[in-house]
Amino acid sequence: MLFSLYYFGTALIYGALGCAFLQCLLPFYGYFSKNKYCLALARPCALLQSLLIANAFLLLIIAFISNDFSIAYVAKNSHPSLPFFYRLTAVWGAHEGSFLLWIFLLNLWTTALCFCSKDWDQDLRALSLALLGLISFCFLLFLSQTSDPFAPIANAIPQDLNPLLQDPGFFVHPPMLYAGYVGFSVVFAITLAYLVKGAASSHWAHIVRPWVLAAWSFLTVGITLGSWWAYHVLGWGGFWFWDPVENASLLPWLAGAALLHLVCVVEKQGRFLGWALILAILTFSLSILGTFLVRSGVLISVHSFANDPSRGAFLLLLLAFITGSALALYIFRSLKTRAAPSLFSWTSREALLLMQSILLFTAMATVLLGTLYPLIMEATGLGTLSVGPPYFNQVLFPLLLLTLLFMGWAPFSQWGLSGWTQASGRSAGRQLLLSLVLAVALTLFFTQQWNSTVILKLSLILWVLLSVKTAFLKQTTMALAHIGFAVVILGIVLSSAFSKEREVRLQPGETVALGPYVFQFNDVQGEEGPNYRGVRGSFTVLRHHKKITTLTPEKRIYSVRSMVMTKVDIYPGVFHDLYVALGEPLSDNAWSVRLYYKPFIRWVWLGGLGIALSGFLALLRFARRQT
Repeated sequence: MLFSLYYFGTALIYGALGCAFLQCLLPFYGYFSKNKYCLALARPCALLQSLLIANAFLLLIIAFISNDFSIAYVAKNSHPSLPFFYRLTAVWGAHEGSFLLWIFLLNLWTTALCFCSKDWDQDLRALSLALLGLISFCFLLFLSQTSDPFAPIANAIPQDLNPLLQDPGFFVHPPMLYAGYVGFSVVFAITLAYLVKGAASSHWAHIVRPWVLAAWSFLTVGITLGSWWAYHVLGWGGFWFWDPVENASLLPWLAGAALLHLVCVVEKQGRFLGWALILAILTFSLSILGTFLVRSGVLISVHSFANDPSRGAFLLLLLAFITGSALALYIFRSLKTRAAPSLFSWTSREALLLMQSILLFTAMATVLLGTLYPLIMEATGLGTLSVGPPYFNQVLFPLLLLTLLFMGWAPFSQWGLSGWTQASGRSAGRQLLLSLVLAVALTLFFTQQWNSTVILKLSLILWVLLSVKTAFLKQTTMALAHIGFAVVILGIVLSSAFSKEREVRLQPGETVALGPYVFQFNDVQGEEGPNYRGVRGSFTVLRHHKKITTLTPEKRIYSVRSMVMTKVDIYPGVFHDLYVALGEPLSDNAWSVRLYYKPFIRWVWLGGLGIALSGFLALLRFARRQT
């Protein structure tokens, strides 16, 4: 099949490139020339482009399934011994395939817009599709010129998929994460379409809100799954390392959350429209920034896909073009989009939503500074600087406390000038006092010592959980989102404060205690897999001399890439995890072993999925109201 898939796949990509060009050009021409026929061509061009990209993506999947090593990308990321399931995930296991996935998802979002905008004004629909066509054209041009997934190769030696990515979670994590990234392109396109028309108003918020919800919810799922992947694949017992590429996904999430709060105010009250429009532009720009960081080669990370400065230069120029043009258009239209000033109480709901938005934006700016500043220093020759967890944890701590404070306050507030009533103020005060008492009791119960930091965090988390019951029936999705966020922070606080870990040297037959548990090292046996070989340890876990479980961590050597991998084993629980990682072999048949006791760690991912669920439920409720 040498060259056959190359020509077919390349033809599909170039055909889609042509459709994207027409999808962008014709509606703009139709809008400015008042030609309704050119405006009407936006939809068929978009659908044809989506069909071509879907076929190209399917073709790449077939190439991996059939082990077609005449394609360079397949040869670099697959092997005949690779299990069938991982051949599917290998499709987006490196730069070229992941970028094709990015464009495929962009076309899915564009197709969704085609079918969900039938009742829109024709100019708005056509301009939105034209802007999506422009984005697609830029990325297809990048794909075809620098990252062709169908480039041929002769006499290739298959190299296998990166062992770090040979995990079931990788089947879902990148598509969810990219769906969130790309979903904000629809928000961006609609926003710029309104700015082109010079007609941004509260109606913009009504149109854009479901797209913000959908993109932000997908991104939440993607980040949550990425955190879970880091916990059970990398073998270090943590779920977030503040890696720059991890931060790249968090940036649009924080900006999207800030936007979501503002959109509610704009739709209901018509206030803060200008700030909301800027957030819509910046959120998608941050998604492009994340794409640049992963693919530019400026970062060395297990998450990064490329080490090619030319690719990074293209993406950096694209980021500058998209952000600069959008902000210039916003400034040009600012007089027409500025809402008339109106009075409101600083204890009202819209004021609290504004403050939440500002806090989330400040958190985003803090993460952005800590991520980019070391890269800028190194690029300009000013030296090297390491910015790690201590910076992020300390700087974000006061922002987190204020966020929790306003979240607990929000259910007691009202729209407009009324703000708080005396009854709601008394109720909030009682619940805050109860939360403080419960936080003190829980901290003393678990630690038998006074810990003011933990007590402060717990009291605010409990206040959020107690306060939402007043709004649960009327504002169910908001309550679920706040509960989910509180559960995430609760899991982080408790797991960080009460985790225990030990790294020990053990021989078969020896035991070691960790908290109330005793780990008995039984033996190590050889193991053969489809594309690896290795050893598997056996550990019996006891509590009060009673067997709880047997854990079997592994040490694998993937022969094709000659890469050693640690495969941890975890005994999961609602309130704690027991986590064992097999280290290096030592003398006298001994092994280095890492043991972790992780309380409430699963609450982090449970809360994350709860946040995403609240977004999808809100989206479903919105859809039902429209039918």
